[in-house]
Amino acid sequence: MVETTFHKDKVYLPKEVKESLGLSEGDRLQVDIVGRDEARLRVVRSSEASKRIIEVLDNPPDLGEIKGRLTRREIYEDVP
Repeated sequence: MVETTFHKDKVYLPKEVKESLGLSEGDRLQVDIVGRDEARLRVVRSSEASKRIIEVLDNPPDLGEIKGRLTRREIYEDVP
């Protein structure tokens, strides 16, 4: 069991807890209140895929200009 302190509206996790949980930058911690004096901490891992999606949305590739109109069949031709 490891103890920590609540200071200035923050809970600080000791280094050994961070290492034991394998926390990395971007991971989120979910706190479930079990009772008045008890809570459960769960790690929600960050996703590299979501980071890549955000990067693409921030800097979309240049796909050129679409000439004319596309039919629904042309748009969805690769969709099973």
